Amino acid sequence: MKGKLGKPQYSYDDKVDFTFDFQNQTLSLTGVIRVVDPNGTIEQSEEPSYDIEAFHKGEICLFKHVRESSVFGLEEL
Repeated sequence: MKGKLGKPQYSYDDKVDFTFDFQNQTLSLTGVIRVVDPNGTIEQSEEPSYDIEAFHKGEICLFKHVRESSVFGLEEL
């Protein structure tokens, strides 16, 4: 179950899988949570969101305002 406003499921420094829509495609990435917005963002206030640092196209990028519904706990092998 995903967290509720004010009670995010993930924390700073958690390693997670997530999806991010960018330039008409959905990216599937693995990254580390750098910012937790427990009450959402200006764009949406339905669920917590995160800023996630991930490696993409040879660079470390910060993906901002990722909704909690797009974040998945990293699967253990």
